[in-house]
Amino acid sequence: MYDVPKEYRAAIRSPTRKDRMAGKLTLTDGSTIELTDSAVISGSVSVDNQCVSGQELAFGSVYMGQASLQLRTALSSAAFYDAALQIDYEIQLADGSWYTLPVGRYTVAEAERSAAVVSLTGYDNMLKLERKFSGSAILGDAYTMLTQIAGTCGVELAQSEAEIKALSPNAEILRQLDGSYRVSTWRDCVGAIAQLLAGFATIDRLGRLRIVQFGETPCVTLSKNARTNAKISDFSCHYAALVIETDTDTFTSDIEGESGLEMTISDMPLAESGTAEVRQGICDAVFARLRALDYTPAAVTMPGDPALELGDRLALPTADAAPETLVTHLVWKFRGEMTLKGVGKNPYLAGAATHTDAQLRSLQKQADANKIIYYSFTNGSDIKVKDNGKETNAVNLTFVTTQDTSAMFLAQVLLTAEPDAEVVKLPVTGDTASDFGSAATPEQDAALTLTVRYYLDNVLIDSFTPAQRLVRGAHALALFYPFPDLEGAASHRWSVRLLCAGGGVKIAKGQIRATITGQGMAVGDAWDGTLEFEELVGRPTRTPAARKVLAIQDVILAGTQKPIGDAAAEIITRLLCKAPARNIL
Repeated sequence: MYDVPKEYRAAIRSPTRKDRMAGKLTLTDGSTIELTDSAVISGSVSVDNQCVSGQELAFGSVYMGQASLQLRTALSSAAFYDAALQIDYEIQLADGSWYTLPVGRYTVAEAERSAAVVSLTGYDNMLKLERKFSGSAILGDAYTMLTQIAGTCGVELAQSEAEIKALSPNAEILRQLDGSYRVSTWRDCVGAIAQLLAGFATIDRLGRLRIVQFGETPCVTLSKNARTNAKISDFSCHYAALVIETDTDTFTSDIEGESGLEMTISDMPLAESGTAEVRQGICDAVFARLRALDYTPAAVTMPGDPALELGDRLALPTADAAPETLVTHLVWKFRGEMTLKGVGKNPYLAGAATHTDAQLRSLQKQADANKIIYYSFTNGSDIKVKDNGKETNAVNLTFVTTQDTSAMFLAQVLLTAEPDAEVVKLPVTGDTASDFGSAATPEQDAALTLTVRYYLDNVLIDSFTPAQRLVRGAHALALFYPFPDLEGAASHRWSVRLLCAGGGVKIAKGQIRATITGQGMAVGDAWDGTLEFEELVGRPTRTPAARKVLAIQDVILAGTQKPIGDAAAEIITRLLCKAPARNIL
């Protein structure tokens, strides 16, 4: 419920009230039209919104609020398109003063003239998020991702970082969203974050983006005198379990030994990646909020109170009980009846499931298993490859295979070649010999060769090392390598290292675009804070005293071991196994 003073609460519940319409229309040419009782047709102003689809409680819904009214005006309907609609409500308090309550901020999308009036329909700023989400990724905790979305779509975020983190422990988990997570619009991205936080997304009265959770305590009590009609269900909704079904696993949180409803979430993008422990923690945090939402579905009509909002918990006392409901649908009409609705699943029908649902879910999992996954890389800083005999890391990609499969590596590198200058001696004869002597020594560019070395799981693929001869200037280098046989259920590391001879190469920030793609691969996780370091160790120098030590010989049993990770112990073991036997101090 909107934060209103107690004087407003008393005035809105009074048997008689004195109120009036307020607000304005700002046209695209900058002119304004005040919304007064004389300018607006009586009974035509209404606001409609909801936070749940269907007849069951759900998290992550994102709906656009809608407002409509009829305006007395001589202007053509075309003048109102894209106009900013501000609707306010004013009520006279007991002391004679007027209290102004903001109702909503909308953009006019439909205008239709009939006789002397124009019928207007506007939608809130959720319309700005109805944009295609492709070719980009958002990364971070919930507040960081919401900030990126709000900044990109041109809306204001209503909550601070502390307010977002207070909603759920899930708000602090690092997550990533891109096109592979079944989100196609920025609105879908907001819904995925709201789902992670066990709430829903909406636009508040001032046009700002907000994540809201369903209320756990009643904000208002509607007695029989405060409502005109109420249809209250004879069953209550108590959730005793939550099941999150991902592409690869199923996670469950429940109350042991307790009966109740079970909520199943089969599409939760932000639970698709991460370790099993992290995803189980996500499930537990969402269920902790769900289990506190015991309520009774109901539909209530009452004299309009625009301070009520979606997600509010209402107490509806009856002669023999005091049920509470949640507002999932809301329709407010100026000087008319207000309709509030709270939907819920009937526990007597909770176990009903069709064979078709099971078949569809099986087909979906099979399709997801064959989905093509992309792991992408872009260099985040400038890269300089020098002629010093040392390799320079250019591309590093870690990818996960869920089954035995094949994949391919593709990359485009935009670079600038800078060959060394070399002196060339040319014999001189004839009349110019007196000026240059017996030979001329002009400078020219040396032969610059760029060698590409591929490493899979930190092991050099020495059977395929592409080399390119480069002249001074800009070049585009295309790289390709197929992986015909990759072991499943393993994490692999792919590296591309560059080596120069005869000069150097410069690669500017963001000028490497690389990808590994294939089927039977898991969606990549967000960075988990792991840092990897590499150090080149030179050959040690033996002192004269050390050379006097006789050789120590022993039998070393060596065997092959298939690389799985990037552990330092495995790397050292491989180096020791390849090194020849030497004297040991």
